[in-house]
Amino acid sequence: MALGPLIGQRPEPLPPDLVDRLRRWVRTCLGLGEEDTVTVTQLTCREAGCAPVETVLAVLTPGAPVHRTIHRPADEVSLADVRSAFATATPVEALRSAP
Repeated sequence: MALGPLIGQRPEPLPPDLVDRLRRWVRTCLGLGEEDTVTVTQLTCREAGCAPVETVLAVLTPGAPVHRTIHRPADEVSLADVRSAFATATPVEALRSAP
């Protein structure tokens, strides 16, 4: 995997099956449906103390966006990592129905 020289630069595109798997895990953890937008982004970081590559998982729902950063490359992220990252997140369905 080639890493770019700039902070926040995206490495090579992620394989579609990997992106699909991570999206499915996020949807499962938060009780989302296929209509909910889940993004998977892998970024490089050159700042001191920052992991060289991190994965950002985000749910883009009006009024209730949720995102988490996992400090490892996307191909090393496990279901346990996703569960841990979103353990404190309110399920998106609950946020949608809140006044």
